[in-house]
Amino acid sequence: MREIHGAESSILFAQVKKANSDHKIEPESNLLRSKHFHIGKPVYLGNVAIRLLSQLSQPDTPFFVQPPSFNEQIWRFTCKSSSLSISVESISYWGFGLFNSGYLNRIEITGPIQERAKVFFDLVAALSHNPWEFRHQRHAGKVMQKESLSIEGNEKSWRYLLQLASSQMEEQIAIMAQRAKIVEKRVASNKDNDNSDQRMSHASLQSALHDLEVARSAHADDNSPAVERALARVEASLISAEPSVQLEIDEVAQRDAQVEGHIMQFGEDKIDDKVDTVDLSEDEEADVELTAEDAVIVNLAQIKEEE
Repeated sequence: MREIHGAESSILFAQVKKANSDHKIEPESNLLRSKHFHIGKPVYLGNVAIRLLSQLSQPDTPFFVQPPSFNEQIWRFTCKSSSLSISVESISYWGFGLFNSGYLNRIEITGPIQERAKVFFDLVAALSHNPWEFRHQRHAGKVMQKESLSIEGNEKSWRYLLQLASSQMEEQIAIMAQRAKIVEKRVASNKDNDNSDQRMSHASLQSALHDLEVARSAHADDNSPAVERALARVEASLISAEPSVQLEIDEVAQRDAQVEGHIMQFGEDKIDDKVDTVDLSEDEEADVELTAEDAVIVNLAQIKEEE
């Protein structure tokens, strides 16, 4: 049996429950498109492949290295997501491909094992069934023998990665809980700040402790995205609860309240002779009377008579 522990890639098999024609394959590029795309051949992805793609953080558009031919549920696509490379193959293993229960997915993910474990953890949490439980075990076992895997070995690999991802979340929660204890001691021993700063630190600390419980509850429900969101809030609250941070905030507020620069006072007796001043006020223009030399008066009536 192939061992995945410490390997650079993981190969797991999953039972498909249902599939529908919600997608197409673009003919020229072999890229996955929605069923509303103007051209393309329908492809039946299945619930496992769709859920897997939804758990990837930054997935590229899947490329079908093996597009479906007559059977629209037999295919293989590849894609990348951050540091992970994913390959998914749909295989008919029972009933001549006439039933959804007769299909399984071969999933191969290459990349850091921590990231691989998280993807498989989120996939299992999103599915309504355990993917390592096959409807037709004897036939599924024959397919897995080509990869030197057995039904039991496949389940063991799934559970190993799930446990690894769960342990990572437990470790992250424990680290934040330890930080919360340290901050709590600092807040309790701090007597220098005024009452308003102490109240703000205490409120931030209580918010962090509350979100720690939220993270623990989300971990119990196998909800890793909720765990990540709760731990992010815990970290922000602990930073705000630090007495040194509150003191720094007060100092910044005091600096902002001060008027920067100086105002020069101008008066008749206070103008420095070394400072050049410019009077921008304009004097009123005096009325100028036109003389006989400045204007020539033409008697238009006389010119008309001469004409």
